[in-house]
Amino acid sequence: MSLILSQINKDNVKVGKGCCIALGVQIISEIGEIIIGDYTIIEEGCIIRNNHFKKMLIGSYNVFEIGCKVENTNIGDCNVFEMRCMIESGCTIENNCRFGINSRVPPKQNFPNFSRVYYPFNVLKVPPYDSSQHKEEITELCAALFQIGSKK
Repeated sequence: MSLILSQINKDNVKVGKGCCIALGVQIISEIGEIIIGDYTIIEEGCIIRNNHFKKMLIGSYNVFEIGCKVENTNIGDCNVFEMRCMIESGCTIENNCRFGINSRVPPKQNFPNFSRVYYPFNVLKVPPYDSSQHKEEITELCAALFQIGSKK
């Protein structure tokens, strides 16, 4: 079960278990589907848009902080999109990546595992690490948010 506080088109948008989608989130599937994995948190003011025929895949254990904008981008697992970052159309983001506050990613960029992007568009690669702690923290946070949200 997921906590979804925003209206989404359930015909074209599939949301995995344990996800938390805040009020004021826009998940817009104009043509192709958007598939969101498990335990993903999407905070207020985020816009996720797919206006292509291809499916837009968003993996599990991702965090989209306040005001993020992501368009036509496939995303792996365990990524963090900090406040007001913008990912333009056609990017591919693998796993364990982080996009800093106000970072702007131009179209058609590819980010391998463990990439870091900081304002405005500085890319850094960090050594691999075990993401199990990130997954555990996101699972616990989703459970707490679900508990709070279900009381309203």
